[in-house]
Amino acid sequence: MNKLLKYIFGFVIFGLGTTTETTLEECVPTIVASALLELEEGDIVRPLVTNVPFPGPGILHQTPFITKLTSEADDTLAAQAMDSTTGAYETSPSAATVGVHGAYVLLKELAAIAAVGDMAAVAGKLIGQCVVTRRDLDLVTLFTSLTTNQGAALTNMTPADLYDAYGSLRTYFAPLPYHLVLHPQQIWSEVGLISFYDNSADALTSSGVGSVGEDFARYGFAGMALGFTLWADANIVLTSYNGSGAAFSAEAIKYVFKRGFRIDIDGDISNVATKIVGTEIWGQAILRNKHGNEMQFDTV
Repeated sequence: MNKLLKYIFGFVIFGLGTTTETTLEECVPTIVASALLELEEGDIVRPLVTNVPFPGPGILHQTPFITKLTSEADDTLAAQAMDSTTGAYETSPSAATVGVHGAYVLLKELAAIAAVGDMAAVAGKLIGQCVVTRRDLDLVTLFTSLTTNQGAALTNMTPADLYDAYGSLRTYFAPLPYHLVLHPQQIWSEVGLISFYDNSADALTSSGVGSVGEDFARYGFAGMALGFTLWADANIVLTSYNGSGAAFSAEAIKYVFKRGFRIDIDGDISNVATKIVGTEIWGQAILRNKHGNEMQFDTV
């Protein structure tokens, strides 16, 4: 059994129930060359936000904000308090509670030795995939917590919405670069962002070598649009064709990591099986609310 587990070392599904020769029966016949794993969205948002290490004691990470001072115009100066209890733009402090996220597979020995391929390694990969998806889902869920919403339900995106988002971020001193994360169907649809560059009468100027319009026409994607780096994230939840992406600077959201991904393996003698558990500990919260805009738009 150790031979079956030696490949699990760096992979980061929800394992409900027990994995047996019955649940893996489609993998057991020797004519099956390999199994295709169900795919999930990757780690899109975490690299784009503020990552904060949180080692040591405590589960609640707080980031206080100290209000700015106002310069006076003469030599009659009044003392000004350094105040972290009130703020014009942020709620102080920004609090993120860290918690355990993970998945567990109980792999029966008979299933492991009868299946084609190394099912323990497959379990590790599946656990890793679902933890990454959980992390990204936690982060995109925060988009609806941003106070400024440039769209609304039953609304189609227009170039003006991106202009307004960019202007809002600059107004509140959000540092560059700016990111725009949307559901794929908010980009590639008849009413999506790609329609800004379709050469219709009301489209943005899209001709010319190296233009955004040429990139969409040639590659089906453009790395930047209207000042934002563009990212597609299918973990954004759509409800009745409506979803909330976000336009933001890195300081809009904080991701607090307590402990990185770990695989733990333990034998279950009474079940003639091996427990394979993958976990990671993190938390997330809005950091600077005005450094992000919710981009709530329809896909049809």
